Amino acid sequence: MKRFCLLFLLLSLTLGGCRKEVYNPYPPQQMEEKVYADPDMTQQTKNLLDNMDKLSKEGKTMFGHQCSTLYGIGWTSEEGRSDVKSICGDYPAVVGWDLAEIELGKDANIDGDSFAAIRELIKQSYKRGGITTLSWHATNPVTDGTAWDNTEAVYRIIPGGDLHEKFCGYLDKVAEFIGNLKVGEEMVPVLFRPWHEHSGGGFWWGNGNCTAEQFVSLWKFTVEYLRDTKGLHNILYVFSTDIVSSQSAYLNFWPGSQWVDVLGIDAYERPGWTLPENGIRLMRLLNHVSGIKNKPFAFTETGLECNTSQPQWWTRNLAASFTGLSPAYVLVWRNKDMSHFYGPYPGCVSEDDFKAFVASDNILLESETGNIYE
Repeated sequence: MKRFCLLFLLLSLTLGGCRKEVYNPYPPQQMEEKVYADPDMTQQTKNLLDNMDKLSKEGKTMFGHQCSTLYGIGWTSEEGRSDVKSICGDYPAVVGWDLAEIELGKDANIDGDSFAAIRELIKQSYKRGGITTLSWHATNPVTDGTAWDNTEAVYRIIPGGDLHEKFCGYLDKVAEFIGNLKVGEEMVPVLFRPWHEHSGGGFWWGNGNCTAEQFVSLWKFTVEYLRDTKGLHNILYVFSTDIVSSQSAYLNFWPGSQWVDVLGIDAYERPGWTLPENGIRLMRLLNHVSGIKNKPFAFTETGLECNTSQPQWWTRNLAASFTGLSPAYVLVWRNKDMSHFYGPYPGCVSEDDFKAFVASDNILLESETGNIYE
């Protein structure tokens, strides 16, 4: 028996000595010192950021849904309603809204969503402990066309540009909206995600429509204007790219760690690009970069439009896109109608699978995030 044990030990040591290390495409790099885009942010805002980071490191991911409390499939503007809540009895932990055309002084955004209604729903969410993220499909300041009008504009609106004052007017409208998000004496913290998907060429601020240097100037001025000129300290700044292939591509338009609070990626499932295979690659990349930058990361936009043919999409596709990883939150786009929806709704083919998805210990809805502002 002793001879057998000795032989087994020698064999184990020999095999162990010959074992090859598993290839890691993202080798560890030195973590940067932690910095904030606004060192003077309100205590609730800092608590939100720190608790998001803490939950992520504990293996928790908050579920988010765009416009979730304003409308859904077959209803609009019904108090206390959400398609998500109708299925599982709780609101999404994160609700997203868009500010497109607020810069024009309009009462509703490009989708017809009332800014007054959005403001009230954000306040209600904050009172319950929910989290708000804001995107901004800003009007092209050169042509007054939509965000998808790719006429070059960035060089004309950054400091020194001939349309700089016009752009300041745009930011004034954004600041007015965010500055009026108050509950009592408390400013409601928001995750602001301007100039998103900039690694692609879909928007006038995107790659190919401006240089990296011009984009960085735009980003820094946006932060400085809202933070310093307008005195808003309830904003966390989210840097989110489109689909990228590498760390260098992700950081191509990087403004510097002192200008960003949260890292994100927007990536939608479509024919030929599925989340289980491709989403996990992006989340591994983002997890790696966030480790270097010492900041939480999120899957800031995703989903499969009209996913009626995927009864197990939530557990087999979405959950698989961050298996073993913990983005702070994952947000799917809105439920407009039966021709344009991304979230679940009562009676949908994936209703039971969504219940299983959010029942997982690592997926959090609004009531499960704890005192995230404390």
